[in-house]
This record gives sequence, structure tokens and C-alpha cells, in this order.
Amino acid sequence: MTKIPIKLQDLRRKIYTKAKAEPEWRFWGIYVHVCKMETLEEAYKLTKRSNGAPGIDGVTFESIEAEGIRKYLQQIRHELITKTYSPNRNRRKEIPKVGENSER
Repeated sequence: MTKIPIKLQDLRRKIYTKAKAEPEWRFWGIYVHVCKMETLEEAYKLTKRSNGAPGIDGVTFESIEAEGIRKYLQQIRHELITKTYSPNRNRRKEIPKVGENSER
């Protein structure tokens, strides 16, 4: 079980409850919460704890930590706030299926 700070747990619960109660509701103010350092720090911890792999850009936890986690997250936060953040394409990895014909 992952331990999340109380503020984030409360926020998640409120969003979940509202979304279930009113499926048509649009969460216009949620971006502010994504941009908070607390949220970014928790996202980093969760990703590292789950052994997240480097993305298509090849950036590893080791390289982030060598430069400084806070500096890295502040840069992402700045890009989010200024709306200049542009995520890289997703890395694709085909997973062969059992019994699937390999000729395609």
C-alpha cells in the first residue's frame, strides 16, 4: 500500500467522489493541483518506487538525482505553469501474444 500525504489523499478522494456522483462534471481547476510541487514530488516518489523505466528521452533516476531532484521538478513545474511543457512521444514496445501468427 502506498502512503500518500493527507492533502493529496483528500484531493484524490474529493475528485473521485465528485466524478462518481456527477459523471458529466468537468474539472476545470485541476491543472493547478497538478502543478504543485507537492504533487510533482509525490509523483516522482511513486514512479521511482515502482521501478519506472527511463522514457523515450533516456533520462534515468540516477541522472535526475545527480543534477538534483528539486531542480528537475522545478523545471517541470515552470514548464507546466508557463504551458511550454511538451511531453515526448510514448515509447512503444510490442508484446507478442501467445498463439499469434508471427507473420504480419
